[in-house]
Amino acid sequence: MWQFQDFAAPTPGSACDQNAGQCFTAHWNADGHDWVCHTAGGSKGISFGDPDGSLHVNLLPVGDDALPVATEQSVRGDVWNVTLPQADSQYSLRLALRVVEATETRLVIEPTLSIQTLLLDTHPTLDLTALGDCGVIFDEGDTLGDGSPPISTVQLHGETGSIAVLLAPTDAPFTTDLRREGHLQLRLFGEFLEKGVIRKARPWIVLDRSEQGVSEADLQAYLKRLCETPLPLTA
Repeated sequence: MWQFQDFAAPTPGSACDQNAGQCFTAHWNADGHDWVCHTAGGSKGISFGDPDGSLHVNLLPVGDDALPVATEQSVRGDVWNVTLPQADSQYSLRLALRVVEATETRLVIEPTLSIQTLLLDTHPTLDLTALGDCGVIFDEGDTLGDGSPPISTVQLHGETGSIAVLLAPTDAPFTTDLRREGHLQLRLFGEFLEKGVIRKARPWIVLDRSEQGVSEADLQAYLKRLCETPLPLTA
């Protein structure tokens, strides 16, 4: 289950600044390995992966946009919900993070992102990027229209580890593939967002630190499960 520090019950002797979002870090322990996710937003960013950062995926703003800062979090069942209100940003963001599968060597996580704005003319844009020393990048499956392929993968160069990002048909055609050698970059949203409208994206992220990596059969099976999983209504 998710383990995180609550503002209402800080660790004795520790400093916890709610406005700076220092406590919006949660861990999921699987067979003795600690997977970690950061969702503070703002300058602290949003990321998912290994504690040492070698096998990590980051969620980044684009251009002059800045990520809103997290102010609330809660856990309901196996879902960690984080609220990042608009405040001085261009949009608000709600995250619902669900662990699909977790072992010592593999994490499959489903972050559902919901964006909304109070402004009249905005184009909220977020990039999902692979961190670390990335090497060969390849696809499994066909690109849908002008969007991104259903499965994009990254093999870390010089060390054990691989990353895959899976997109369902509801997301793949509307995600821009901006990869370049050694760097995975998938652009979510980016279109005009009307005031009051909620737009969602729900990639599945597969992080694998085993020597054998993730097989094509496993990736196709995960994609099938993603396509068969209803989009959460409350995220």
